[in-house]
Amino acid sequence: MTAYPVLLQAHPECRPWQVRLFGLTLGLVTGADFVAVSMMGVAGGAIQGGVSAAPQEYLWALTSFAVGAVLVNLLLGRFATLISYRRYTQWALLLFMAGSVGCALAEGITSLALARLLQGLGGGGLFTASRILLQLVAQPRERKPLMYGFLLGLFSLSGISPWLSALLVEDWGWQAIFCLQAAFVPVLLLLVRLSYPRHAGAPSRTQAGELDWIAVVALGAGALLVLHTLEDLRFLRFAARPGMWLALLGGALLLGLAWRRSHTHPDPWLQLHAVLRRRYLMGLAFYALYYLCNGIWSYLLSALLQRGLGFDFVTAGWAMSMGSMVTVLMAVAYLYASRWLTRRHHVLAIGFALLALCCLWLAQAAMPGAALANLLPAILLHGLVPVLSVLQIAAMTYAEVQVEDFAHAYQLKNIMRELAGALGTGLATLQLQAGEAEARLALLGRLDGVTLRQEGVGLDLPSLAELSAQVSRQAVLLACDHAFLALGLLSALAMLFALLQRDLR
Repeated sequence: MTAYPVLLQAHPECRPWQVRLFGLTLGLVTGADFVAVSMMGVAGGAIQGGVSAAPQEYLWALTSFAVGAVLVNLLLGRFATLISYRRYTQWALLLFMAGSVGCALAEGITSLALARLLQGLGGGGLFTASRILLQLVAQPRERKPLMYGFLLGLFSLSGISPWLSALLVEDWGWQAIFCLQAAFVPVLLLLVRLSYPRHAGAPSRTQAGELDWIAVVALGAGALLVLHTLEDLRFLRFAARPGMWLALLGGALLLGLAWRRSHTHPDPWLQLHAVLRRRYLMGLAFYALYYLCNGIWSYLLSALLQRGLGFDFVTAGWAMSMGSMVTVLMAVAYLYASRWLTRRHHVLAIGFALLALCCLWLAQAAMPGAALANLLPAILLHGLVPVLSVLQIAAMTYAEVQVEDFAHAYQLKNIMRELAGALGTGLATLQLQAGEAEARLALLGRLDGVTLRQEGVGLDLPSLAELSAQVSRQAVLLACDHAFLALGLLSALAMLFALLQRDLR
């Protein structure tokens, strides 16, 4: 008999403080993946300049991480079954730290891309592993207390990363971002050792089964081609380089081969037939919608704050982190109130409606000289969107997924997350680039010698340089205005989709 209350019936050896720390550690471990992705976006300009990479070359540093994440999400279930999720997490964190050190030491884009691949192989599966482990070790009534710590750790760590990365780049250079990521791993390893249950199931080599390497190679190569092509949209239209169609088609065919193998192989790494039901497929569609919108929002907000309105790096990072802190507070409040929620698809619709409202707000506020105070309410309001949308999707999607199939369901979900996020970023950058070019041409068409003299603008070199900078900022603002309106329309359609569909309720 234990002298303390048992919070996990399957693991009575865990003391109450260990169980509470376990939930928080799961969230912090998951946050390592999100931080690695968000810091590359927020500090992308500094990192790109640090390795002297052209914009299209820098894409390989983004694509390589995503490809590593897609691959490891396919392999994760089999490896974790073989060595346990606890040990998998420890090895994955060590690989993530090695990749982070490699990124800090990188002197060119090739070494940075390879190091980012290591980071993706290490960190890309941490989200999936953490959620599967939470599902395995806790009974349904025991999961909610763990989710408090999980959401607190995840949203806090990923939320503070934009501001923290800006401070690090300003004071220490771009390498400090990766040094911080590497230095955080020993802390996570200590927390894992202190809090993770030592025996979550009894894995064996018999359970591991056969390894379908053809599916792995097909998925890896297909993901590389598809993700890199989607990322490449930020610089080139398909019409500008017809070969992009071939790359995208080849990637899609390879992904189709991997899908085919999952249906014909006697022991596939990802058992799709066990999870592909109507409710789960609808949830997967909403996941893709959310991460598509999130990728667009993140890129547009960063472009608006820095390139359009001229805020410095630290100010932009602080504003984005403030919005994330709202998510932290509301996630805790949501868990407390979730017992009274019945019509979650209505809450999901409210989430997309709120995203549309935030887009309209920022589109209206995208004016030259706009103060941060005019934008901050929309950024803070957007902090509610993840709670009202993606958390509701998660609560409804897995209602009919059996415990033994949860790992496969979450692996596929996170593979879709990488693809949808890359597509969102690609679409946002393509639209912003096209809109900026059109706006610049329209603005320049209104400027001539007579107009400049009437406006009191000198024709000397410094005056013309300042005028060029003003035209560039105005073009970015006009492009952001149109892009936010387009995202608002997409969000409104998603809201209607949430209200009208009948499978996810």
